Amino acid sequence: MKSPHHPDGSETAVRMAILPEHLWLVAINHHEARIFRSVAHGTLPEHVLPHDPDDFFRHAHNSKDFTRGLEKPDPNSFFAPIANAIMPAGRLLIFGSGTGMASEMDQFVAWLGTHQPELARRIDGALRIDQHHVTDDQLLAMAREFYRPVPPQSV
Repeated sequence: MKSPHHPDGSETAVRMAILPEHLWLVAINHHEARIFRSVAHGTLPEHVLPHDPDDFFRHAHNSKDFTRGLEKPDPNSFFAPIANAIMPAGRLLIFGSGTGMASEMDQFVAWLGTHQPELARRIDGALRIDQHHVTDDQLLAMAREFYRPVPPQSV
């Protein structure tokens, strides 16, 4: 499995050599980020919402910041709290959906590279999945599958 966001595009060499509690999962979309502090079965996520509704428009002081109902909050208002929450993580796997500007995952990975490069280096993979009808336990199972040791090939 190749990761488009891994520096060399290769499979991660980390795999399950690290204890599952050191492997964190972030499932992110436009509505929320679910942060799992372990990929172990039954881990409950912490939820981070994109913005505080009371603060959503507070920072815009002139009309150039408005686009007729299509206003988008400053990425720092969503991404900074996620970054703070995942700071203790050993290794990170990020799941998201959408492509380009419609992918909150891609935007978050790019934001980390700019604002938190040390944290960005802990990302083992950023994978596009269909999150809409996936349970937390199914997300965790996909993360464990990603980190499952690759058996040595016989020569």
